Amino acid sequence: MPFVIGGDAEHGPSVFRQLAYLATNGNEGVVGPGDLKVTALSVPGAGVQVAAGGASILNRVSSQEAYTARNPNADTTSVKIAATGSSGGRSSLVILRVDNPYIDGNAQAPADPVKGPYDYFDVIAGVPAGTTRLQDIAQYAGVSAITLARIDLPASTGTVTNAMITDLRVLANPHETTIVSANLGTVSGTMNTTNDQAFPPYQPTIEVPRWATHARIDLVISQLSAAGNSNGFVTLSARDTTGNTIIGGTDTMAYNVDTDGTSVRFVHLATIYVNISAYRGKSFKPYSHFRKGSSNQNALTYDQYSQMVYRTTFYERIS
Repeated sequence: MPFVIGGDAEHGPSVFRQLAYLATNGNEGVVGPGDLKVTALSVPGAGVQVAAGGASILNRVSSQEAYTARNPNADTTSVKIAATGSSGGRSSLVILRVDNPYIDGNAQAPADPVKGPYDYFDVIAGVPAGTTRLQDIAQYAGVSAITLARIDLPASTGTVTNAMITDLRVLANPHETTIVSANLGTVSGTMNTTNDQAFPPYQPTIEVPRWATHARIDLVISQLSAAGNSNGFVTLSARDTTGNTIIGGTDTMAYNVDTDGTSVRFVHLATIYVNISAYRGKSFKPYSHFRKGSSNQNALTYDQYSQMVYRTTFYERIS
């Protein structure tokens, strides 16, 4: 039955499961970067806590269908981790699974058919070391579940700490967008100092999407002019709008221009990858800083024949 016909047409649950599948482009995972994150208890003990959040889970009994699941509040009680003995450690997966006994003969029926629960957190103990996905274990290949974390408990241990937890969540539909900021030679400037100078004099203000967690900034400066031989150093950084606070990116690069004549033009490339979470919904500026290697090196000039382009790609990543 197509969604949605109306009238006396009956739409079965499979129609809505397919709608959930289409809504996430057939992907599964958590909805937001902080959703369903597994961490140690506030006072570490024989269990872990799972943050509030939502998820999409593929129906592995019927193709092109998915479930949606929601944990409205942090769960600090249901996920228990058994202590290990002196014979060795143990790896376990923490998963969010859906049991649908109406289409899956292996699913457990809930005590209350009306209220469920039909989705719950579960611990799969004794998985191979390094396991990152429940379905990679043959006997669980058909389970409708997503993997949230792996807990590697050493021998003779009954307390779970954050150092023992590996985050294995993935985003169902991570956001990504690119903003291009360019100057086509409409500003000009000269760099002739051994101190860091914001150069070329173009620092665009870029707004950070509210969903962004990270950003990659690529810089291309073409047709920079060197007045004879010159060498020095360059940094690319992301800063707040005042230019005083560095958000990220302080790697130092070098330039070295050799010329037989009086001047030469060259191209400079740089890239950085920064955590931008603290600036969601705010703005920042990318800064390129140049300095000469020594006072007897020749100056660099950015003029009407030069161009520079900042290409900023924002990503949504697990946090």
